[in-house]
Amino acid sequence: MNSRSLRFLLTALCSVACLFAVGLGCTKQNELDILLFPAIVAVDSDQDRVFVVDNQLNGLNLIDALNNQILEVEDEQGLLTSEDPQLLPSFPNNAAVITLPGGVSRLFVIGGNAGPLNQVQVLDYDTVNSIRLAPISPIAVAGSSTDTLLGIAVNADLGQVYVTDATTAQFHIFDADTGLEDPASPIALSGIPGRISWDPVTGLIAVSNAGNNSVSLIDSLNLAGPVETFDVGLLTRDVSLSSNAAGTALFLTAAQENTAQVYQLNLVDLANSTQLFTITALPPIGGVSPVFLTGNLNQVKSGNLPDGRMAGFFTQSSGDLLVLDLTQNLSTVVPSIVTVGAVSGEGIDVQLNASGQVTTVYYASPGVGTLTIVDPLTNQFIDQIQ
Repeated sequence: MNSRSLRFLLTALCSVACLFAVGLGCTKQNELDILLFPAIVAVDSDQDRVFVVDNQLNGLNLIDALNNQILEVEDEQGLLTSEDPQLLPSFPNNAAVITLPGGVSRLFVIGGNAGPLNQVQVLDYDTVNSIRLAPISPIAVAGSSTDTLLGIAVNADLGQVYVTDATTAQFHIFDADTGLEDPASPIALSGIPGRISWDPVTGLIAVSNAGNNSVSLIDSLNLAGPVETFDVGLLTRDVSLSSNAAGTALFLTAAQENTAQVYQLNLVDLANSTQLFTITALPPIGGVSPVFLTGNLNQVKSGNLPDGRMAGFFTQSSGDLLVLDLTQNLSTVVPSIVTVGAVSGEGIDVQLNASGQVTTVYYASPGVGTLTIVDPLTNQFIDQIQ
């Protein structure tokens, strides 16, 4: 069976699975069925572009965030497929996107491939030239060719790209335009540093850690300063920072304990930070209490909402979305669940308005090849794309 035949067989199976998704009907996009193994989402809010990266087969698709329609579809193909030149790592595990002048979206992707693992593949996209390898690609991360890169994030204010090397416990900073490494880079961390979150309000960078119970905090405005650590008592899988006038909230997931937590950070004395909420997978009491954790927690993304609240969005292996809504003063946390049942919810990102507030949530489910779209104000399902 050739790659094209395999592609259509797999997408047909995904279509059948979609029919059994809880409470959902296939949208008009589903007849295209071009999302095969969508696992990573990276949103360019300035350009209203949602990039969806497959975790294999060189798959890359583009969604128009204004109408949630798949773009660049020719002969039922996405931006990249297995039949195109191999521009992505063979098995991508993370990605981030930043806007460059001239309407260019620059996509940074890390993951395993047949060559060195310690490098970042960089792709450029605009409406005139479509998708192509960026002139600075690949960005080589100092270390061994077998090093594992886990985290990647961009700082739009400073035009920087952040990368964690889990093997060497190093945090690297690169210029998003030139690909050159910052003089302050790398920064030594500890344990097994993983996923990264940058907070544009405080300038802080949070790094998860699967090797010890602390989250690292780095000041992007003072990279030469000391790295602070915040003990959360858990091995973290993912973290997300958000701030408003009331303070800074840290959202995190812990894989081994399958726990989600929220803290209000005391930036003067981290040890005096306040745990606002914690939730662990437990059965409902007497069959009455709602079950918010329906699977294993994967990734988290947070942000401020247009109505003044703050929210954290957690993907789960069940495909359902856990949402923790915080009141504007960060005093109360209200959990809810968006029941989708799409199977294997993984990558997540959000669309921001001009004020930096979350207007739409996108998360990927490679198990059935779907991208689910949620309204963050109502926590209601909007649409689903295959």
